[in-house]
Amino acid sequence: MFVELKYTPTLEDLNGNGKYELYSIFKMLENAGSQHSDKANDNVIQSTNNGKAWVLTDWFAELDSYPKEKDNVKIITWSEPKNQVFIVGRDYEIYSNDKICGKATSRWVILDVNTGRPLKIEDSLISQYEPEDKYVFSEIKLPRIAIPEAYSAQKEIQLRRTDIDYNGHVHNLNYINFAMEVLPEDVYKNREFKHIHITYRLAVLPEEKITAKYAFVEGKHLVNIFNGKDELTTQIEFY
Repeated sequence: MFVELKYTPTLEDLNGNGKYELYSIFKMLENAGSQHSDKANDNVIQSTNNGKAWVLTDWFAELDSYPKEKDNVKIITWSEPKNQVFIVGRDYEIYSNDKICGKATSRWVILDVNTGRPLKIEDSLISQYEPEDKYVFSEIKLPRIAIPEAYSAQKEIQLRRTDIDYNGHVHNLNYINFAMEVLPEDVYKNREFKHIHITYRLAVLPEEKITAKYAFVEGKHLVNIFNGKDELTTQIEFY
């Protein structure tokens, strides 16, 4: 099942040049995935309330260009065939004025809300999504993000109540904005990154203290998010 989402931006989606912010692009992807879940009769919030939560482990995107304010933008999304017991993939194509301008993939697990342990993803559930035998990237397994030996900058991030989502932890898209806070000023001003990879390792809970740490390694901008116990929670790679 291919699902198409047409998107009309609001002012908060755009930067001073009238182009989409990176956060807004991922928000489109997320909304397209949510629409797919609705069509598959998989109520994500209801499932969470029943003790089973879909949890994102990775985003990986390649952008040829960023859509602009007046562009006709659409997302096409679909589920990959199930290849593993505990992980499934969802793919995306981004179109601007009917021309593909980016592609992305995401990886998902189902967690037991009470134990935090992954659950087997049943074939019957995946069949509701009508997977397509199509992949946006040739490599199904995503590469690991390197952990720097040292960091050149760091910043403590103050969590807000609105950073927390229906799962009771920091919403996955908010980490993009956390990373922006620690980027060097010149990097931030020229932030039209073409490759973005985010790996979520540990959930950040309400009222936790977190620190974003930055390093530039082999042409890549790396931001790691640590909690108050100095545990690595999230890795973000831009280049």
